[in-house]
Order: sequence, then structure tokens, then C-alpha cells
Amino acid sequence: MCDPVIAGGAMLAMSGIQAYTQYQQGKYASKVAEANADIATAQANDAINRGNAEAEQRRRETRQRLGTQAATMGATGADLSTGNALDIFGDTAQFGALDSLTTVNNAQREAYGYQVQAANYKAEASSARKQGNVGAATTLLTAPLKAYGAYQMFGGTWSPFSKGSTSSGGTPMLSNSGFMNSDSRFKIGGY
Repeated sequence: MCDPVIAGGAMLAMSGIQAYTQYQQGKYASKVAEANADIATAQANDAINRGNAEAEQRRRETRQRLGTQAATMGATGADLSTGNALDIFGDTAQFGALDSLTTVNNAQREAYGYQVQAANYKAEASSARKQGNVGAATTLLTAPLKAYGAYQMFGGTWSPFSKGSTSSGGTPMLSNSGFMNSDSRFKIGGY
């Protein structure tokens, strides 16, 4: 049968390893979430850049349409400064601007979705870090109780609640009357 003190010590060591593992898991999960937040931020920036490029393309297409309309109307002899020609130019410009603004708006909405994702990942990173720390702290706080349970399970008789008790190996324990073991008796604060 295993010595109770060794069983208690082994339980403390296992608790220390478990606490370290919980801490490392929280740290790793936090780093993964932070990396995901960086990716989402990059995607948001990319959405804005693509939206701006597409909006510029829509403006360019509108200018080309206006030029084509002016050339066609001018070739037919229409007066470009009055009447229907102005209405057609105005409508073309208006719808071209609307297309451009819609493109920018869609890109901003897409970017906002990625920004929200990034914020969620940052919150997840913070939570993972805290969970790792709390898990490790909880394990370390309960380790003495687990070690004492293992000590007793393997036949240890010492109790922190009894006076003058010693461990199964004669290890000195603190009591109300001083340090005691099977060989001697030392009083606290005197001889």
C-alpha cells in the first residue's frame, strides 16, 4: 500500500500540473481568438477597399455612359443643352451616383459585420484568458483538500482538527502546545 504522505504529495503535484495545463489552455484559446480578431479586422478593411474600388468603377461606367449618350445625341443633331437631352443626362448621372453609393453602403455593411466579429473574438480572447486563470486558481485552492483526501484514503491518521496529532511517519505537527513528534516535545516561545 502507498504511504499516505506520498499519496498526498502526488495529489498536490497532479493538481499543480492540472493548474498549469488550465492556465496554458486559456492562454492558447486567447491567442487563437486574438488571431481570429485580427483576421476579421483585415477582412473589414478589405471589404472597404473593395467597395471603394467598385464604387469608382461604377462612377467610371457612368461617365462613359454619359459620354456615349452625348456622342449619340450630338450625332443625331439634338440640342444637348435643353429638353430631353438634359433629362436623360440627369437620370443617367443620378442612377450612376445611386449605384456608386449603394456599392459603398454594401461594403460598409460587410465591413461592419467583420468588425462585430472582431469585437466578439476579442471578448472571447479575454474570456478564455480569464477562464484559464480562474480554472488554475480553483485547482490550486482545492489542491490541499484533494491531497488531504488522498492522505486519508491511504491510511493517514493526522487531522488538522485534533490536538497533538502526528502523521503516520512521526512527522512533527503543530499543536496548541508546540511542535511534537514521537521523540521530543518543543514548546513554542520557550524551552
